[in-house]
Amino acid sequence: MYLFVALLSGMLIAAQSSCSGLMFPVLGTIGVACLSQTLNAISIVFCQGIAQKRLPSLKGMPPKAALGGFFGIFAVGLTGLCSSLLGPAITVCLSVAGQLVSSAVIDQFGWLGAERIPFKKKRLPGFFVILLGVFLINFSGTTGLGQEAGAFPLLLLALAAGVFTVFTRMFSFYACQKIGLLNGSFSNVIIGAVAAFVLYLFMNGFHLSLHLFFQISPVAYLTGICGAGACILNTIVYKRLKIFKATVLIIAGQITMGILLDFAAAGGISAGKLLGIGVICLGIGLDKNISSREQK
Repeated sequence: MYLFVALLSGMLIAAQSSCSGLMFPVLGTIGVACLSQTLNAISIVFCQGIAQKRLPSLKGMPPKAALGGFFGIFAVGLTGLCSSLLGPAITVCLSVAGQLVSSAVIDQFGWLGAERIPFKKKRLPGFFVILLGVFLINFSGTTGLGQEAGAFPLLLLALAAGVFTVFTRMFSFYACQKIGLLNGSFSNVIIGAVAAFVLYLFMNGFHLSLHLFFQISPVAYLTGICGAGACILNTIVYKRLKIFKATVLIIAGQITMGILLDFAAAGGISAGKLLGIGVICLGIGLDKNISSREQK
């Protein structure tokens, strides 16, 4: 049962990214971050109200934990941008790759209070395979941006979304340790929502066009439910399964859902795109396998 729960968790994460992508043409990057984070916060309030019959509280949260919300603006906003232009499957793959690389850097230098774990040269093949997958996608001409120009800048932004995701999760995890799981998760999204809202108003001359929210596809509003559901299922999975197995299954769920969503939107997937996604998955699998052996 927990294997299925892990896959479902990954599928919800990919679905959340796709929902954010539906908002982008109307709201832009910062607007996506604002609305998505707000819907996540509302969903967490609802879940906590049912589970614990009380509202979330920020009491006792260390000030530096608020940085997770600010990093979340870029994580969610860039994910919406890249999902809209590249498609969910490529965005998910590159985001996971970005998380992998940034996590390795953080471990190497022991940033943000993480235990210092020196980088092993054995992990280099996995990273090179991931890079190969990125170039295959860029030169496959499958993004709709033109085969000659490629889409390398957007691919880098998708990688950056993964980097910001790692920083968001680290500060969110820190908050959860101090004030509890749901309270910590709520602090992350509500701070991000408020900060994104202020930034959105500033960028639009402090003018809020409410009619824009009625131009968004109703499906996009499911982002909050998907995000809250993924958060809860992740917690269950990591308590019941080994970290390596849970991580691989969650990634498999993300990529599977991403491919299905791309297929549904475009009516098919090109061979070049599938090849690039497959190569990135191979690189991620290689690195996870090596990392798992090093930890034993």
